Amino acid sequence: MSAEVVLTEKTLNDAALKAELQILRQTNNWTSIYYIAAIYLYLAAVIGGTIAFCEWQQAEGFSFFWNTPVVLTAIVLIGAGQHQLSGLSHEGVHHILFKNRQLNDLVSDLLTMFPLFSSTHHYRLQHLAHHQFVNDPDRDPDVSQLKTSGHWLNFPVARRTFIRTVTRQMWIPRLIRFMLVRAAYNATGTDKNPYLKKGQKPSKVAVRIGLTYILTTLTTITALFYLGNPILLAIVPASLWLGICAVYWKLPEDKFHQSRVHPVIALRYMTMLRLGYITLLFSGIAWVTRLTGIFAALYYLILWVVPLFTSFSFFMILRQIVQHGNGDRGWLTNTRTFFVGRFIRFAVFPMGMDYHLPHHMYATVPHYRLKKLHEFLLQYPEYRKEAITVEGYFFPPQKPQRNPTVVDVLGPEYAFGQKHKIFVDNSVLEGDEFEEKAELEKEAWALVEKS
Repeated sequence: MSAEVVLTEKTLNDAALKAELQILRQTNNWTSIYYIAAIYLYLAAVIGGTIAFCEWQQAEGFSFFWNTPVVLTAIVLIGAGQHQLSGLSHEGVHHILFKNRQLNDLVSDLLTMFPLFSSTHHYRLQHLAHHQFVNDPDRDPDVSQLKTSGHWLNFPVARRTFIRTVTRQMWIPRLIRFMLVRAAYNATGTDKNPYLKKGQKPSKVAVRIGLTYILTTLTTITALFYLGNPILLAIVPASLWLGICAVYWKLPEDKFHQSRVHPVIALRYMTMLRLGYITLLFSGIAWVTRLTGIFAALYYLILWVVPLFTSFSFFMILRQIVQHGNGDRGWLTNTRTFFVGRFIRFAVFPMGMDYHLPHHMYATVPHYRLKKLHEFLLQYPEYRKEAITVEGYFFPPQKPQRNPTVVDVLGPEYAFGQKHKIFVDNSVLEGDEFEEKAELEKEAWALVEKS
């Protein structure tokens, strides 16, 4: 029997692939620490360098307008770095940032989600449903999020239409709207999720208490700063936080967001930590200003909040629209693998988001092993035949063109309709503690049978 014949007999169920997956799925804590440290060093260098330039410019008496190109460049670079942080939180959602689940969620929240005004558990609710019901117009929260924010496209779309749409997305009010809708999904929880408890509307009591606390704390710290009493500035914020912790300690469980997916760490404790993070943030800004004379609040606004609502938002839109846009609901055809330039890869497809098809096939493989997984899967005729490889975002990197660009795969030539069998990824139910798991699986299998 020839080698060619043997190769065509290889299937995506064979023992060799299963054995390789066992190796590729191993989480390495030190590798995750390296990526976290690397992105924080990057952000510190960009933010620190920008602040140093602005302070030097002011001290030398140069025109304020010299800051403009530096700050605008920083906003773009910081937004890319924030997108990298969200890529790390994506690892946390899949429990592959750290081996220990409690440590995984603590680090994911404290170092990646809280700085982006989000929550690992709420992001997990959205993202697991996205994996299980990928591209389902009724159950995939990514679809409903983009539709709610006004960023979904009616695929297929021609090149000119897509470019015109992307240009409109740069309009700042649209970017802000995208982030506000994202916050409803990833920060406080939304009712547009298939994992909600049936017949029970999620309570917003805990959220409203938290928002009231944030406004109260911000006002109090601002007043204490201008009062100029360092003892009060040290004691009062800590006292406020201990007080709100007592409130959440006594708050009934049903006042928190309810879901059939149980959080790794109880929401009351993570909410306490989240408000503690915000208290430390506000206090830290006040103390930096007091000790250095630098107007830290303005720098935080310009060099963190502004990128979050502009460049970060734009990079996320560029990714979310194209990863699954114009795809169907098949196992190998709901997304693609993207080979793009270095900056676009860093800013738009962070932390393995470019190898999106291998990720959706086997979501428990860490991002730093997805390339190896893709190369291994190329041995299989089914993968080579069905999987789409994309090269270049707007233009192909070489001539003659070998593979479609990002813009190409959104067009009519790659509009498959639904010729492949609908794939429902029930494996996501294995990684978390679910209520009514059997019922969820039954609902999912009903979709498969309909297809």
